[in-house]
Amino acid sequence: MDLNSTKIREIRTSKGWTQQQLAEISDLSLRTIQRVEVQGLGSLETSKSLAAAFEVERDLLLTAINNPTKDKGPSKRINTYFLLLSFMAGSLIGAMGLWLIT
Repeated sequence: MDLNSTKIREIRTSKGWTQQQLAEISDLSLRTIQRVEVQGLGSLETSKSLAAAFEVERDLLLTAINNPTKDKGPSKRINTYFLLLSFMAGSLIGAMGLWLIT
């Protein structure tokens, strides 16, 4: 599972905790905390443990890939618009091609 390593490190440091302290509070290994903060990788259980330790919602610790509800902005509407525009242009060009052949 992809975790937001920047957010996790930010929350940890804002609380004044070391990685070792976070490991003890969350009942995870120091190596797991290091892997999460460097690579952004962790299991479902790791994300739950971190969320409980930080007293935040688990969704806050996930990346946008794992949390699609946070990625519904204007860009999605623009992509749909261009898809529709491309379809209409292709249909028009195809119709013109058939008209020219006959």
